[in-house]
Amino acid sequence: MSDDSKDFERFGVVDGGKLADDDFATPGRSVFGDDVSFEGDDDVVPHWKEKPTGTVPQVGGSPSGSVIFEPADEPVLQEADPSELAAWSKASSSPGWADPQSDHESVQPAVVGDVSTPTADAFFSDHDDTAGVGQFGTAAAPGAGADEQSLAAQLGGIASVPTGERDMPMAIVVGLALAATILAAMWVGPAVALVVVTVALGLGAVEFFNAVRVAGYQPAVLLGLTAIVMLPLAVYWRGEAAIALVLVLALVFGSLWYLMGVGTGGALRGLGVTMLGIVHLGVLGSFAALMLAVETYGTGLLTAAILLTVAYDVGGLAIGRVMGRNPLSHASPNKTREGLVGGMIVTVIAAVVMGLLAMPAPIAGSAIEGSGLGTALLLGIVVAVVAPIGDLAESQLKRDIGIKDMGSILPGHGGLFDRFDGLLFALPTTYYVANVLLFT
Repeated sequence: MSDDSKDFERFGVVDGGKLADDDFATPGRSVFGDDVSFEGDDDVVPHWKEKPTGTVPQVGGSPSGSVIFEPADEPVLQEADPSELAAWSKASSSPGWADPQSDHESVQPAVVGDVSTPTADAFFSDHDDTAGVGQFGTAAAPGAGADEQSLAAQLGGIASVPTGERDMPMAIVVGLALAATILAAMWVGPAVALVVVTVALGLGAVEFFNAVRVAGYQPAVLLGLTAIVMLPLAVYWRGEAAIALVLVLALVFGSLWYLMGVGTGGALRGLGVTMLGIVHLGVLGSFAALMLAVETYGTGLLTAAILLTVAYDVGGLAIGRVMGRNPLSHASPNKTREGLVGGMIVTVIAAVVMGLLAMPAPIAGSAIEGSGLGTALLLGIVVAVVAPIGDLAESQLKRDIGIKDMGSILPGHGGLFDRFDGLLFALPTTYYVANVLLFT
């Protein structure tokens, strides 16, 4: 076909191998055949300017056969029964508050800044992000279900996360009872004291791992608890070399924990927080067992570490409450510089008193060469420095995961981890000071 042709390519109906003669449809011609025509339909289909007739146009038919739609009358609403209207006569169409004397009186909206305990508990208990927290060997994935209990609930509140002001009378009573328990255990013998130390570290580990799981970490809980409990027993049996052995085994089995898919949430975060708990609680706490393993003078070393740490805690708390004005650190806004200085001074004074009273041996007195007032004073100065570091280090962990206390097993104090945070740093300090000054 030439470019100037009027023809165009088309499909044709083949009739006996030939194109039909009638290849082109006449404009205006019906596709339904010649017997269908719209001629004479003008009386059925009115002009667009005229009013509609209500009839249906007939193609090729007569107007007499058309269907006529008669418009129906507008529906009339049935009058309501007067007895029914009487029931709604007191109703108001405008919105309004509930009657103060109605049945809804007990349902009051929560006031901002004065949220009730049940309201807060209901909010946090339904939060899916903490579902499954504290399950040994399982991951606490968000959305796992609100029916899962936390490790704190399973252990009867040992590792709960309380808030509120400290009850000082209760704190004093609990502190004295705790000190009496530890001192009585050491008086009985190193083996009994070792049991007390191991139990305390195990409960502190429960508090720590529960707290970090609530914060969204996925540690190897069972592995961490095992390592922390075994560390004091191992070092009491085999000495300092056991620390390196347990740490290596913990790292190896911790890596396998995540390689085999037992732990979820990422090996870097999970294994990292697991090893942090093992070192902070297990390794530092195991120095209590190392001191107990020292023949004859082990209980004296541990007693000195405990007394000096308690002196710092009591002095810092008392002076901080009376004279505290300047915040010490963002990690613990309630602690003040005045409390820090006061606690350090009280610690040094306690060391001097120990030296003057010549007890406990071997730090004070003349039990062995090197012991006496000078050794006690030096140990007091060193503990006065490291105890607040341990206190602030644990406060920093709590602030990072957004809690006030690690637990609630000790009324007025929080958890065991909260109570022994400064002592955990004082234990290795006392052990090495004694090694350098007394046992070399």
